[in-house]
Amino acid sequence: MPDISLPPFHVTTTRKLNFEISHDLACDLERYRAFYKQAYGADVSEADLLREMARRFMEADREFQAVKFGLNGRSISRRRSKPSAPLEVSAT
Repeated sequence: MPDISLPPFHVTTTRKLNFEISHDLACDLERYRAFYKQAYGADVSEADLLREMARRFMEADREFQAVKFGLNGRSISRRRSKPSAPLEVSAT
């Protein structure tokens, strides 16, 4: 079985969105559909793949998850605004 990053998934309730993607991305998406079919023997639509990829991407984004659930995550601007102090190493 091929080593594929996206595990099998189940289709759920959907909401229709219309958007445009580049030709290169469309070609890669079609290749990924073929890769998914080879890995799992299941034919999935481009919409199903994009929906699952976007869901997994957002689940993996800890900063977004903090905002989504109203937690006080570290601010990206705070993280980048001040460089950390160098570690002091003492020789013994």
